[in-house]
Amino acid sequence: MSQQQNTVQNVNLTEQQVREYLLNNPEFFNQYPELLEMIQVNDQQQGTVSLTMRQLALLRKKNEKAQQQLDCLLDIARENDALFGRMQLLTTALIDARCVEDVFATLDDMLRDCFGADFFAIRLVADEGAPDFPITDVVWQSGCAQLENFQRILDSQKIKCGHPTHAQAAALFNEQAAEVQSVAFIPLKINKQDGLLAIGSKEMDRFHPTMGSLFLAHLGELVAKRLASLQQPDKD
Repeated sequence: MSQQQNTVQNVNLTEQQVREYLLNNPEFFNQYPELLEMIQVNDQQQGTVSLTMRQLALLRKKNEKAQQQLDCLLDIARENDALFGRMQLLTTALIDARCVEDVFATLDDMLRDCFGADFFAIRLVADEGAPDFPITDVVWQSGCAQLENFQRILDSQKIKCGHPTHAQAAALFNEQAAEVQSVAFIPLKINKQDGLLAIGSKEMDRFHPTMGSLFLAHLGELVAKRLASLQQPDKD
């Protein structure tokens, strides 16, 4: 076999070998820059283009993606900032509430006006013989039929969001039940008493299972503590 034939055999490299060589020698095209203009690749939009043009196109796409991610983060930051401001207003209003009725009225107004909620309800679980609650249709007696629809949520003490069952919507929102398409169920602990804050919406996707619950948890804790403080007996 001649020397020329040996040379031809030696340069029969596989695509994988060429790939590995270029990965291990990133300075290769710096040594042979003229190859960059000679190499042609297929582009879905522009057809066959030089490697340099393809690299520029890829860089533009990366920059566009990075800008979109930055815009998304900025939108989230603005939304969180606005939410924080609304939470401050709600916190101040609940602190100013002088009775349980004021708490309910404040929630009814601010959840609608500041947080886009269409409905809200609070239910408290009480044993037989417990003191009367100042607002009707709020207390559920332990073991009542309505309570069975929410027992898992109360036992887990975890927030649940999504589409309510017909029984859940009817137990909380009465004649408006058919309008409620999504709900945030927020367990409450008022002293040692179980309770539930439900925020409803006419929109199917307003409250969904994958949404963040930090704000909802903070809201539930705020409402529970304010109700607990107002139910404390007056001390001389």
